[in-house]
Amino acid sequence: MKIAGIKHYSKALVEIAHENNCWDEILADLESVDDKINENLDFKKYLDDRQVSFEKKQEALKTVFQDFISSRTYNFVYLLLKSGKLLSLSSILELARKHDLKEKDLMEIIVESVIPLTPKQEKKIVKILSEKVGAKLILKNLINKELIAGVRIFFGDTEIDSSLQGKIVRLKQQIENYE
Repeated sequence: MKIAGIKHYSKALVEIAHENNCWDEILADLESVDDKINENLDFKKYLDDRQVSFEKKQEALKTVFQDFISSRTYNFVYLLLKSGKLLSLSSILELARKHDLKEKDLMEIIVESVIPLTPKQEKKIVKILSEKVGAKLILKNLINKELIAGVRIFFGDTEIDSSLQGKIVRLKQQIENYE
């Protein structure tokens, strides 16, 4: 999916949610919709089938979601269905989260580790990186058992890999380059 084709949907979503002070509600609803669509492959195929009329797809959406999500969220889902972008909801949500953080002058950093970081470790990482980046940071800790030890940090377009797995891979590449 081309980002340019969905960028304005994510931006509009954030603007509407902020104007109505309901970002968390809409985000939770849309994540639920996205999960349900992606969990049920038959439903996903049905929504993508060109042989199925728009009206039948709309009725299916009403049946499945209308009682579980807000009317504002349903209207957004309906708009995505109408424009043929509903199956791009995951990408739209990802862009919307980034846009929301940018509007709040925040940057998300992802820290992969073998075990969960302690609050003290999180604070230290945020402090060091926020001084380097010059922005307020939100840390998201993901568990990755393949790292063996150490951490891998992602922020913006930057990756800092101080994991044992990363060191092994780099050492292997050096050895292969000597041959």
